[in-house]
Amino acid sequence: MKQTSSPRFAMAGWLVAGALVLGMAVSGFQPAQAKFGTVDMQKILADSATGKKIRDDMQTEFNLRQGLLEFVDTHKVLSMDQAGKLRDLTLKANPTDAEKSELQKVKDAIIADGKQYNALMVKQNITEAERTQLSEFNNRRNNIQQLLQQWNQEFSQELSELQDQKIDEVLRKARDQVQAIGKKDGYSVVFPSNVAVYGANDLTEAATKAVDAAR
Repeated sequence: MKQTSSPRFAMAGWLVAGALVLGMAVSGFQPAQAKFGTVDMQKILADSATGKKIRDDMQTEFNLRQGLLEFVDTHKVLSMDQAGKLRDLTLKANPTDAEKSELQKVKDAIIADGKQYNALMVKQNITEAERTQLSEFNNRRNNIQQLLQQWNQEFSQELSELQDQKIDEVLRKARDQVQAIGKKDGYSVVFPSNVAVYGANDLTEAATKAVDAAR
């Protein structure tokens, strides 16, 4: 059975990082009658347009890497130089038309080498030059198999770090907006929604709208 080379990245679990945030004082004084609010940061991440864009961006980054791994896994006869160019061009942000064209040329050359390898594998009475070429292809395949394992680990780490970075950016915006709303409306403290505060007002919806408006 063919083993997959795809990175094991749990897209569905990305919201967990935002679970335990804030219990913040939002005003510089304590009024005679304290006023409390709550906010659900995970809901902001889940429901805001900003949070949804993060999910879309992360899915795009995941798909690029998975597609790259699958292409290389299918055509293992590429050289290490081709592998480096393929990775750089595939993962390049906002590639130009020239870079897209170059990427296709690299892919076409790799596919052509793959067809040549397959033909040599079944050919009878190959020449010495063909035998040398077949040996080169087999060496490449061994190197690429190791490279796939390395890329698999690197991509998983890259995606995890990128996800954390994007979530942190949204959480910072959300905390800033909650602070602003709290001060404007006279709240003493805003708690995480998992902390039950009797009579506290839920600021989640207002904060979600404010986060999106601040994009």
